[in-house]
Amino acid sequence: MNHDSAPRLVVYTVLVGAVAAFLIGLFLWTINKGFDLTDESFYLLGYTYPAEYSSGFTSFNLIVSKILSPASTSIIGYRLAGLFTTVAAGLLLAGGLWVWIKEKYQAGLLPFGLLAALFVSGNFLQYSIFPRTLFYNNINSFCIAAFASSVLLYSAYPSAKGLKWRHAFLYIGGIFIGLDLFVKGSSSLGALATGLVVLALYAGLANIREWYVPVGIALAGFVTGLLLFFVSIQSFGVWHTNFVHETQLLLQTSYNGGLLVRYLKDAYPIIRTLIYPFSIFILAGFFLTRAYLRRQWRPALALQIGAAVLVVAFIGYEALRTGLYKNTHLNYNRSAVWFLALLFVVTAMFAAAYLEQPFRKLKWRKIIIAAWLILLPFVGAVGTYNNLFMNFMLDINYWLALFCIMFVSMPAVSVLPVVRGIVFLVPALVIAEQSAYGLVFAPYVQATNMMEQKVPVALGQTHAPVVLQLDAQTAAYMTELRKSMRQAGFRPGIPIVALYDMPGLVYALDGISPGNPWMFGQLDVRNCDALAKTRLDLTKAFVLVNEKPGPQILECMKSHGMNFPSGYTVVRRLLSPYAANQYGWRDYQDTVTVYAPKSRPLR
Repeated sequence: MNHDSAPRLVVYTVLVGAVAAFLIGLFLWTINKGFDLTDESFYLLGYTYPAEYSSGFTSFNLIVSKILSPASTSIIGYRLAGLFTTVAAGLLLAGGLWVWIKEKYQAGLLPFGLLAALFVSGNFLQYSIFPRTLFYNNINSFCIAAFASSVLLYSAYPSAKGLKWRHAFLYIGGIFIGLDLFVKGSSSLGALATGLVVLALYAGLANIREWYVPVGIALAGFVTGLLLFFVSIQSFGVWHTNFVHETQLLLQTSYNGGLLVRYLKDAYPIIRTLIYPFSIFILAGFFLTRAYLRRQWRPALALQIGAAVLVVAFIGYEALRTGLYKNTHLNYNRSAVWFLALLFVVTAMFAAAYLEQPFRKLKWRKIIIAAWLILLPFVGAVGTYNNLFMNFMLDINYWLALFCIMFVSMPAVSVLPVVRGIVFLVPALVIAEQSAYGLVFAPYVQATNMMEQKVPVALGQTHAPVVLQLDAQTAAYMTELRKSMRQAGFRPGIPIVALYDMPGLVYALDGISPGNPWMFGQLDVRNCDALAKTRLDLTKAFVLVNEKPGPQILECMKSHGMNFPSGYTVVRRLLSPYAANQYGWRDYQDTVTVYAPKSRPLR
């Protein structure tokens, strides 16, 4: 098959490119606004004090610190690093898919600019769900994108001789997935295993005696990634000891309920929303495509426009009625249903096109790639204790890549503007709406939306000074807290035990959370473990409390020289503006009490 639809896709390239540019611009507008007390600060503490936090289950903070700390990276610097990996991951996947489609379909079917804009936009979904700084899921997605791109590049020429550059790319992709083992091990191993199966099958179908070549190259890259970590980041012995300890701790505190059962429960509301209202459009995609190809349906332009208006109005009404337009944390994790529905709609259209043109054989090697692309979002999410259907949206680009492959596989249908809209514009617009809602109107666990963040506040005064714009209440809260701590004798670098869920206050005050950046509510087993492995002098530690400490943590504190609360003085009680955030996660932690050790005189 040889047809060139690229010239007619210029408009779509411009429109999707405008979405990508809008999202990048929106991110840059918010880059100096807002401060998250929980996840973002957890990552920042990990990067700032890698020696204190070198024994976690994941070592992503050690890798990031090794690369960025020499530059004395600030909060804004880490947010820019997150933006870089977001854009770079999209460009890598776009390059791999563009080469693969160009080779397999013998034509420049899709402009590279369209693929790049679509995948860059797709990566912005993470900012609807998580904070903006560089973090482990962001790094994990980048590593998988690098590996997936290298597999696609190699698969474009499975039986070619020479072309040594494709071997080099595959080796580099293997290095990234090897490093990813220390970022998110479950995803790294899942991507490697499925990628090796794809390479073996793909190369074997071209030349059964050559399947071991790409498999060997990818494995060599993977091993090289492991060696790079053990040589330049952390020795194998230290890593192994930490990994065994942290795995046992993780099983005690996080996975007792069983992940599979949890994932199945998460699927129920998604399936229910798929049945209504989206099954209507899935069925319509199949039957209307079939009718069109049989020349049984050629509606007038006015009728097409009218139908489109009705569809948009109906979906808009359902989105407003159910709150589906909100970001995933605020619509009961149903944002994923947008992309599941789109996947089924495009697949239904492809199935109809194939049934009407049965003489066009399905190519097994293309089916192998398509199946892998379907799996990769789940590979990137598996192992998470979050809602699985929330985390797989971080890697939704692999489904968008599958849309593009199905699009070029049905040329008789792809000429229709409605099909191009469903494949390119609809995903981009849904991503833009979800990302903008999360970035601006419901920033991750913050007191107010971004438009109210206007008061400048200096943070990170001792390690990486930066001025962020915060809302008035939060700015006053930070100022009063810092003043009270200073008057009580606190100085930068002194340990702070923040009970609970307040790594952001530790970071903002230039303190150090002992053993773990985050003291988790209702996880005192983990908190006691953090106190046990710190090398800090806890007798000098200040204590912040927003929830009554449990007896287990009190006993652990005493065993480390912290006679709390009798050995401490109450310095100040402050109402926390974070307790009223839209997410409702901290509404019971509305008051923060500052405690100073009695041996430290007030000033």
